[in-house]
Amino acid sequence: MSVTQQAMAGPFKRLNNTFRRWWMSHKDNHFRIVTSLTILSVAATIWGILFLFVLGGTTDESKEMWVPWSWLGLILGGTLAFWLVPEFMVYLSQKAALDEVLLLDSRPEVLRRRKEAEEAADMLGPAYQAHLVRLYNDLGIKVSARFRHINPAVNRTTDPATEFSDDTGDMVSEPWDEISLESEHSVSSQFLTSWWNTKDSRLSRLLPRAKILREADANRAVLGFSSISAALLLYNMIFGLAIPESGGSREFTVDLTMMLAGEASIHIIAPHFDGVGSLLAAAALTLVFLTTPTDQNRPSSSPTSKDSATYEEE
Repeated sequence: MSVTQQAMAGPFKRLNNTFRRWWMSHKDNHFRIVTSLTILSVAATIWGILFLFVLGGTTDESKEMWVPWSWLGLILGGTLAFWLVPEFMVYLSQKAALDEVLLLDSRPEVLRRRKEAEEAADMLGPAYQAHLVRLYNDLGIKVSARFRHINPAVNRTTDPATEFSDDTGDMVSEPWDEISLESEHSVSSQFLTSWWNTKDSRLSRLLPRAKILREADANRAVLGFSSISAALLLYNMIFGLAIPESGGSREFTVDLTMMLAGEASIHIIAPHFDGVGSLLAAAALTLVFLTTPTDQNRPSSSPTSKDSATYEEE
């Protein structure tokens, strides 16, 4: 190695060692960091594609200041998403596997999946390891040597507003779990709460081998993506997302059918419903419906109706 290469390798090696020490010192937050960066990178990539290629931001003089930022978001966000999305899926699959084990109450079954659970907990960090240690203590299983320094997690009292989720008190909280819906003891609010926290969606029943769909976070991600896609597609067809080259208001629909056909002009004054756009909107709305909980997860009736039914039986 030449002197120049050695001089350049020094700062890069120190930077790499500094980043590695920082990363290992935040082991408990690895999943949160990867999740947050994945969401930001995917959002920046989608924004860049929509602004530059769908909304025609490069041809709108009033939006010139956003063009370089959009290119930066597209390039940087796409690069980060290329590396982070697979890593995020690994963390998500490990969390799903650990959550399945934490739901078990059979000592032989936990012992059978012990290696899988400990590998997942070791990857996710001390907070998840504490829940596994608590499960071991509850079932009388000897804690592994690498987890003996971990204090077991404390059982949390369940709140009536969150009783619709199967194991809200057993799961490690995530950043988005702090989002709460106003509960007014109505069927609609109860259904929205159960929808947000469900682990038994119609989509998970439709694809039983996709275990990741039994995770509440995964169902929320599918719900968010399909809802945003459906809203954009419907708004484009009804009100229009494009601005004419001569300037004016945003009142032209981007015809996706003509875009795929390679037509020179793909803008038609709204409202305009093309075949491809309509099919994509229908698919997105169907996906939103499939994220709803199955019938057995829905609140059947309000507390007052249950009391009255009990009174009639007596």
